[in-house]
This record gives sequence, C-alpha cells and structure tokens, in this order.
Amino acid sequence: MSIPEAAGEERQRLYERLFVAAEDLGLARQYAQHLLKKGWHSAPWERRGSIYMQQSAFVTALVVSYARAFTKSYGWPKFPESFLPEDQGATALHKRLIALRHEVYAHSDSKHHKVQPWRIGSKVLTDLRGAPFWRFTKDECGLITELIDGILKRVSPKLAVMRAEIADI
Repeated sequence: MSIPEAAGEERQRLYERLFVAAEDLGLARQYAQHLLKKGWHSAPWERRGSIYMQQSAFVTALVVSYARAFTKSYGWPKFPESFLPEDQGATALHKRLIALRHEVYAHSDSKHHKVQPWRIGSKVLTDLRGAPFWRFTKDECGLITELIDGILKRVSPKLAVMRAEIADI
C-alpha cells in the first residue's frame, strides 16, 4: 500500500470515528433533554412507581453514550482532543462524565459502593447500603447539553469538510 493510500485510509477512519462520535453525542443530548422534559432529577425515595427506574435508564444511557465518543475504539483513532472543551467548567464536567462511565455506569468500582451487614435484635440481619444515585439535577442536564453542543459545534464543520474531501477521492 502506498503512502497516499494509507493516509487516505487513516483519514477515512478518522471521519468514521468523528461521525459515529457525533451520533453518540447526539443521543446523549437527547437523553439529557428527555430528563429535563420529564423532570426526572430525583433520589429513589422522592418519586413513586417506576419513575426512578426510568430516570436511571436514561441517566445510564446518557453517560454511556457520551463517554462512548471518547473511549478506546478498536479500528478507529482516538477522538481528537482539539474538539474537547477549553474552559475549566466544561472540562471538569467532561472528566466527571468519563469517570462516571468508568466507575459507576459501566463498572461498579468499590469506592462508590459500601455494604455493611447490620443486626436488628437478636435474629434479623440486614445490610446498610451506600451507593450512588443515578440522577442528574436540572442544572447538570442543562450543562451537559451545553457541553455536547459545544463539542458538536467544533466537530460538525470538520465532518462537512472531510465528507466533501473523501467523497471527491
């Protein structure tokens, strides 16, 4: 394979990575907007019925979809850091979402879970459980939406240029 062919394949893989990452970020944005629309920002004991379960599913989908754009992908290059946020608040939120994916939503790291057996009276045993709540506040959902919008604002023009260049080859 010649150098220009290899460079073309590398460019194609980057285009695919950015395209799929933009789709994943779009999904994460939709999940954040759905949480906002439904007002699903509660702790488990604050709402009745299946609302917390539904909220948890959307929060999980949001975190996993967001982080999928930035985690290792076999066959594609790493997501370019030049598209990541530059201000401290957005950078901190980005890092928090990635950490949540790694430590809570895709894995169960011990630092987020505590279980202590507890005796009640002389016969009954139970467990005291400490675990993270699967929720984002209204403000957090808004900030996540803004974070995603900022990243997509930087990615979209690059995708448009790459699309035209690759299509012309």
